[in-house]
Amino acid sequence: MGRFLKRIVSSFWYKCQLLLLLIVFDVPLHSARILFDNTKNETAGNADWVVDHNYPYPLPSNPISPTDWDGAISSWGYYLYRMGHDILTLIPSYEITYGNPSNPFDLSNFDIFIMPEPQNPLSISERDAILNFIYNGGGFFMVADHNSSDRDQDGWDSPRVFNTAFENTLGIHFNVTGERPNNYTGVSTNIRIDNSNGIYEGPFGVVHFLGFWGGTCITLRPSVNSHVFGLVWVPGAQKDTDSVMFCYGYYGRGRFVGLGDSSPCDDGTGDPRDNLYNNWSQYSDSTLILNATLWLIGEDSNIREEKGEGGIVIMSLRAARDSIYRGNVFYDVNGKVVRKILPGFYFVVVNHKNIKKVLVR
Repeated sequence: MGRFLKRIVSSFWYKCQLLLLLIVFDVPLHSARILFDNTKNETAGNADWVVDHNYPYPLPSNPISPTDWDGAISSWGYYLYRMGHDILTLIPSYEITYGNPSNPFDLSNFDIFIMPEPQNPLSISERDAILNFIYNGGGFFMVADHNSSDRDQDGWDSPRVFNTAFENTLGIHFNVTGERPNNYTGVSTNIRIDNSNGIYEGPFGVVHFLGFWGGTCITLRPSVNSHVFGLVWVPGAQKDTDSVMFCYGYYGRGRFVGLGDSSPCDDGTGDPRDNLYNNWSQYSDSTLILNATLWLIGEDSNIREEKGEGGIVIMSLRAARDSIYRGNVFYDVNGKVVRKILPGFYFVVVNHKNIKKVLVR
């Protein structure tokens, strides 16, 4: 563990017992800015993957029900709005950028970027903008669809768009022609049960089922990114790197998730000229999508540094387990490596060098 860490263990443990009586546990809810993409022809063909048809700001500005906004994913946006988050839509005239101060819709101004079934490829600069956004702490939500779901007949569908841009960095591959399953319809209860996972069990409840209506599955590439994990698999599949319906992962200081079907996002209230269905209210689809969005914000793992003596970091149990997923090492007060996190005091070695004193609650 290192001699420096050993020297501070005994005095720190005594201070922890005193500070425990003084620590305040209320962590304020973070009001996030959430940006839905509409630069990649997301309304092409028989699709309507927008929150509202008023861009970039949905109208009315103060909806009182999901049907006040008229896109097929209006419910997704509405329930986030009701939690106090800002909902906006990116349009082509503003482009996908990161670190461009002249662009008011630059990704650096947002907490989450959601891309629902893009139909056109990303340029290299757009790809790099998204990757830099995630790496520096942003959240990215990818929604794909079944193989050959090319709605505008340009030779690109969402699996190929995502694979070309992100497979070799984020470590997830959406199945395409010749790879199975790439067009799955059914309901799965093949879910990794983990009550410490804020997507599986979060503010909107527990994920018991996930329904697909013609979606592709995901193959994980841990050799590319060791911090990518499956949460839902097709029925009967091993809980490994194949046949994944929903996945999540980490890249740099940020997070991303991948969903292999756009149908679960559909609330049936979009453009009446399209064939839309209310799958949003089926099974646990809305629960998973909303929990995952909040997980991307980080609301399940808020951390606050105490100003008082000792500089203790207060961390939720989920945040602590999340930190281990990221490769940080926890030690107990006796200097032993901890594999299973429970409420209590720890030393955490971050990035192999920085030592933090942590209270997990």
